[in-house]
Amino acid sequence: MKKYKDYLILTIFTMGSQALLYFLIKVFISDYNILNSIINVPLVKPFIFIYNSWYPFIILNTFIIYKSDKNMFKYLITTMLITAFFAHITFIVYPSEIIRPEIVVNNFTDWFINFTYKADTPAINCLPSMHCAYCFITSYYILKCKKINFKSKFLIVSYSFLIVLSTLFTKQHIIEDAALALVYTSIAVLIVSISKERIINFFKKIKL
Repeated sequence: MKKYKDYLILTIFTMGSQALLYFLIKVFISDYNILNSIINVPLVKPFIFIYNSWYPFIILNTFIIYKSDKNMFKYLITTMLITAFFAHITFIVYPSEIIRPEIVVNNFTDWFINFTYKADTPAINCLPSMHCAYCFITSYYILKCKKINFKSKFLIVSYSFLIVLSTLFTKQHIIEDAALALVYTSIAVLIVSISKERIINFFKKIKL
């Protein structure tokens, strides 16, 4: 475990702080704006399995980047934190909610969709989608890592794209949520790209 101490500390802090802030905002805000998309994406039930693979997939991606390039991992973590900051400011300023369809349970897939919906009820603070944002971020840094081979990059980025689609096809998000996630991610990547030396120096100061 000591070998991966830096990875564990930074990953747990990044994912944990995002989850904690999301929960706190959920507790203290009760008035939400109902989101309606300009494009009606249909419910495609099998995508629920891809949607629920998000957590292990993101953890796997961060670990691959950590093993490939320690500095790139620090840029990744910083980008995730900046994006999460933008997102949670938006959750406070413009709290949002999505009304999801009623599911009649006829099979395991229907049950799993209902289970997912109930575990995340109500569907609030959707704009932007953190599912999409972290897929965009990890994909970007996977592509930037020179030590990762082309086949691995292709598979990871392709699956990231499927997860983004799954947020729409499971009715957990709308297209506007994904679009704003891409905007915030792009801004965060730009900030990090012009602050690389400061970021590395900061991590040295905190001995990570």
